[in-house]
Amino acid sequence: KDIIDTVSRHSRLFYIRANKSESMFEQIGQISDWKKASEKLFDIQNNDFGWGRLPTSEMNSNTVFLILTAMMKNFYNHIIKKVSEVFTDIPIVSRMKRFIFRFICVAGKWVRQSRQWKLRLYTERPYEKLVAS
Repeated sequence: KDIIDTVSRHSRLFYIRANKSESMFEQIGQISDWKKASEKLFDIQNNDFGWGRLPTSEMNSNTVFLILTAMMKNFYNHIIKKVSEVFTDIPIVSRMKRFIFRFICVAGKWVRQSRQWKLRLYTERPYEKLVAS
C-alpha cells in the first residue's frame, strides 16, 4: 500500500509478508485498528489543542505545553461528558469547535436585579440544569 510518511512527506510503499494463518490476519486487523485510533487521537490533539503549532523552539517549554494540553484534553472529556447528559444536541464525541459554538457562544448581559448583578442569557437552552447537577 502506498502511504505518505508524516515526517519526511515522502511516499513509501509498504508490504505485509504473512503466512495464511487466520491468527496472523486477525493481528494485522488489530494493528490497523489501533493505528487508526491513535491517528484520530493525534488529529484531535493537533487541531483542537494546538499540537500542530508548538509555541516555542525550546524542547523544555514544548514538553510542558504538550503535558498541559494533554491534561486539558482529560478535563475537556470530563466536562463534555457532563454537558452531553443535559444537552442532547452535543454528543460526547464532539470536537472542540462544535462544543464552543453549541455551548459556550451564547448571547447574554449582566443586569442589576434586587440589588444584585445577575447574568441574563438570551437562550432557551437549559443551562440551569448544569448548575443544579
